[in-house]
Amino acid sequence: MAINLDQIRIDLIGDDERGFDFLSPETLKPLTELALPSRGILSAYLDISPEEVATGQVRLKLKNMAREWLENITDKQERRAFEEEVGRVENYLRYEIREPGRTLVIFSSKPADLWRVFHVPVRIRTRLVWDERPYLRPLLTVMDEYERYGVVLVSREESRFFLFYMGEIAEYSFSLYDYVPNRHKRGGWSQARFQRHVDDHALHHFKSTAEIAARLAERDNWQRVVLMGTYENVAQVKEYLPKAIRERVAGEIPAGIHDSVNVIRDKVLALEQEIERQIEAQRVEAVITAAEKGQNGVLGYADVLLAVQEGRVDVLIVPEGLEHPGWECERCGGLIADILAKPPDACPYCGGPLKVVEDVVDLAMQKVLSTGGTVEVLRGPIRAQFEKEGIIGALLRY
Repeated sequence: MAINLDQIRIDLIGDDERGFDFLSPETLKPLTELALPSRGILSAYLDISPEEVATGQVRLKLKNMAREWLENITDKQERRAFEEEVGRVENYLRYEIREPGRTLVIFSSKPADLWRVFHVPVRIRTRLVWDERPYLRPLLTVMDEYERYGVVLVSREESRFFLFYMGEIAEYSFSLYDYVPNRHKRGGWSQARFQRHVDDHALHHFKSTAEIAARLAERDNWQRVVLMGTYENVAQVKEYLPKAIRERVAGEIPAGIHDSVNVIRDKVLALEQEIERQIEAQRVEAVITAAEKGQNGVLGYADVLLAVQEGRVDVLIVPEGLEHPGWECERCGGLIADILAKPPDACPYCGGPLKVVEDVVDLAMQKVLSTGGTVEVLRGPIRAQFEKEGIIGALLRY
């Protein structure tokens, strides 16, 4: 193909014309591995919707949350460190913030040489956390809910390509147009000969579309593919896709080549939500069945956290919003949930000293991500059933 993919950009267009940051396990992995010996990392999740920014509410809410934290920080040196990190965030909000969007996420720590900013195109609850580690759970939750969808919209003459992620859609900065002659008879041509000529041009266009889609899928990590257009045109493109890409096709949706970006986005969003609910149900059934048979599935805090410690978790399954206090070993990082009659004297894994943590679920999610596993956060109807079975579960590698 003559098209150079290195020159193809992704342009966000639609109702919300702004830039946002794509999240991935590769993006967050360095943050999951970061830890200080004492509290020194500020994590800020801020609503930067236009009304919040215009009225100054975003800065006011940051100050109010910071004031609440300061009431519980007694060490003078830690107070100064906390105020300095809050000041860095305030300066960003005042002087450097992009156009208003939805959620701004900032991780800040001078001791850790950390300053990471994410503009996320989904709503995340406003929150400020001061801890030894970046508070990543909201981002991990968002990553679970949203996958990268490559979207190919095709007609007989033209194709458009999109990347759908986190409820937003970005159109690639080119469309493929192949001149296909009209179907009516031309002078000097027999009808059959001219029809073959028209069909040959159309087939060339479908092959080109499939090839570009396959290359973009590999370059930009399309986890799922959606084909849009008429049934006939979609079938033609799908036939020419490589098997590995064809297996990622999640749906085929009727659409017109000139449909607006927002119409396309809404159709893909409905498909994505349906798929997510199906995956949730399948994984819940799989972990319950495996646990009952004593195979590669466990339920409950004790068995799940042991599997996390041993690095055996392939998929961690957690109801949305689940939190649970407990302890973390200062030596090996092992996690223990507060389900015992009395606090443990030492780490059950290595005998090391323990420290209290507010939420072992959040730490477990981070550990699973850092060891190459995935996290399934349950939001659909299946959530209530799962909470009765064991509240937390995991599918294991072995």
